[in-house]
Amino acid sequence: MPDRRPEIAVNLIPLRDTASIEQFSRFSAEVDQPICLAQDVVLGFDAFAVTRRDEGAPSVDVVEVMTVRSWDEWVDVRDNLPQMEEVTSGFEKLIDPATVRTLFATPIRRR
Repeated sequence: MPDRRPEIAVNLIPLRDTASIEQFSRFSAEVDQPICLAQDVVLGFDAFAVTRRDEGAPSVDVVEVMTVRSWDEWVDVRDNLPQMEEVTSGFEKLIDPATVRTLFATPIRRR
Protein backbone atom coordinates (compact mmCIF):
# COMPACT_ATOMS: atom_id res chain seq x y z
CA MET A 1 0.00 0.00 0.00
CA PRO A 2 1.53 3.39 -0.96
CA ASP A 3 2.46 5.96 1.68
CA ARG A 4 -0.51 8.36 1.95
CA ARG A 5 0.80 10.74 4.61
CA PRO A 6 0.14 14.41 3.91
CA GLU A 7 3.04 16.42 2.54
CA ILE A 8 4.35 19.52 4.28
CA ALA A 9 5.71 22.21 2.00
CA VAL A 10 7.70 25.12 3.42
CA ASN A 11 7.75 28.00 0.95
CA LEU A 12 10.51 30.60 1.32
CA ILE A 13 9.27 33.79 -0.31
CA PRO A 14 11.15 37.01 -1.08
CA LEU A 15 8.89 39.95 -1.95
CA ARG A 16 9.37 42.11 -5.02
CA ASP A 17 11.17 45.40 -4.29
CA THR A 18 7.89 47.21 -5.00
CA ALA A 19 5.88 45.16 -2.46
CA SER A 20 5.59 45.62 1.30
CA ILE A 21 5.02 43.02 3.98
CA GLU A 22 1.78 44.86 4.83
CA GLN A 23 0.52 44.35 1.27
CA PHE A 24 1.46 40.68 1.36
CA SER A 25 -0.09 40.18 4.80
CA ARG A 26 -3.39 41.63 3.62
CA PHE A 27 -3.31 39.51 0.44
CA SER A 28 -2.43 36.37 2.41
CA ALA A 29 -5.13 36.85 5.06
CA GLU A 30 -7.91 38.01 2.73
CA VAL A 31 -7.27 36.09 -0.50
CA ASP A 32 -4.51 33.47 -0.48
CA GLN A 33 -5.21 31.55 2.73
CA PRO A 34 -9.04 31.51 2.48
CA ILE A 35 -9.08 30.37 -1.16
CA CYS A 36 -6.33 27.79 -0.68
CA LEU A 37 -7.90 26.39 2.50
CA ALA A 38 -11.22 26.01 0.66
CA GLN A 39 -9.58 23.39 -1.59
CA ASP A 40 -9.89 19.80 -0.34
CA VAL A 41 -6.25 19.09 -1.12
CA VAL A 42 -5.04 21.78 1.33
CA LEU A 43 -5.15 20.45 4.88
CA GLY A 44 -3.36 23.35 6.57
CA PHE A 45 -1.85 26.72 5.71
CA ASP A 46 0.11 29.11 7.92
CA ALA A 47 2.02 32.18 6.77
CA PHE A 48 4.70 34.00 8.73
CA ALA A 49 6.30 37.40 8.12
CA VAL A 50 10.05 37.24 8.71
CA THR A 51 10.86 39.86 11.35
CA ARG A 52 14.62 39.36 11.57
CA ARG A 53 17.27 36.95 10.41
CA ASP A 54 20.74 35.86 11.44
CA GLU A 55 23.67 37.02 9.35
CA GLY A 56 24.00 34.73 6.35
CA ALA A 57 20.40 33.51 6.55
CA PRO A 58 18.43 33.43 3.29
CA SER A 59 16.91 36.76 2.32
CA VAL A 60 13.24 35.83 2.46
CA ASP A 61 10.36 37.97 3.68
CA VAL A 62 7.64 35.36 4.15
CA VAL A 63 7.58 31.70 5.16
CA GLU A 64 4.48 29.70 4.30
CA VAL A 65 3.88 26.23 5.70
CA MET A 66 1.31 24.25 3.76
CA THR A 67 0.07 20.77 4.54
CA VAL A 68 -1.38 19.15 1.44
CA ARG A 69 -2.79 15.72 0.70
CA SER A 70 -0.41 15.47 -2.27
CA TRP A 71 1.98 18.04 -3.73
CA ASP A 72 1.26 16.90 -7.29
CA GLU A 73 -2.48 17.21 -6.67
CA TRP A 74 -1.94 20.68 -5.16
CA VAL A 75 0.06 21.83 -8.20
CA ASP A 76 -2.74 20.61 -10.48
CA VAL A 77 -5.36 22.54 -8.45
CA ARG A 78 -3.14 25.64 -8.19
CA ASP A 79 -2.45 25.72 -11.91
CA ASN A 80 -5.86 24.72 -13.31
CA LEU A 81 -8.72 25.62 -10.97
CA PRO A 82 -10.44 28.87 -12.05
CA GLN A 83 -10.87 29.98 -8.41
CA MET A 84 -7.09 30.04 -8.06
CA GLU A 85 -6.67 32.78 -10.69
CA GLU A 86 -7.23 35.50 -8.07
CA VAL A 87 -4.53 33.94 -5.89
CA THR A 88 -2.08 33.54 -8.76
CA SER A 89 -2.51 37.08 -10.10
CA GLY A 90 -2.26 38.62 -6.62
CA PHE A 91 0.79 36.50 -5.81
CA GLU A 92 2.57 37.54 -9.01
CA LYS A 93 2.01 41.25 -8.27
CA LEU A 94 3.85 40.88 -4.97
CA ILE A 95 6.33 38.08 -5.72
CA ASP A 96 8.37 36.81 -8.64
CA PRO A 97 7.35 33.12 -8.61
CA ALA A 98 10.79 32.14 -9.94
CA THR A 99 12.35 33.32 -6.65
CA VAL A 100 10.22 31.14 -4.37
CA ARG A 101 11.95 28.08 -2.96
CA THR A 102 10.07 25.12 -1.51
CA LEU A 103 11.34 22.63 1.02
CA PHE A 104 9.44 19.43 1.78
CA ALA A 105 9.42 18.18 5.34
CA THR A 106 8.05 15.55 7.66
CA PRO A 107 7.51 16.09 11.37
CA ILE A 108 9.99 14.67 13.85
CA ARG A 109 7.80 13.40 16.65
CA ARG A 110 8.77 13.28 20.32
CA ARG A 111 9.25 9.77 21.59
